[in-house]
Amino acid sequence: MEITRSYAVIIEPDEDGIFVATAPAFPGVVDQGATEEEALENIRQALDFTLADMVENGEDVPPSDAGRKVVRVVDLAV
Repeated sequence: MEITRSYAVIIEPDEDGIFVATAPAFPGVVDQGATEEEALENIRQALDFTLADMVENGEDVPPSDAGRKVVRVVDLAV
């Protein structure tokens, strides 16, 4: 039986203009791309691979982030 889960992904530009994507539920899983869209697709593939490996090895899969985490960006004047 296949279960669909949702996970938060953070995409940030680095100092070289490359977009770096991470998923807090999966420490150590990091990917990048020349655009935000490419970074998102790359982290999606990395997470697919990571989840498949976890299931194959009988590891516990992190619970879905859906409804649990709210991410907001706040602009502050300095």
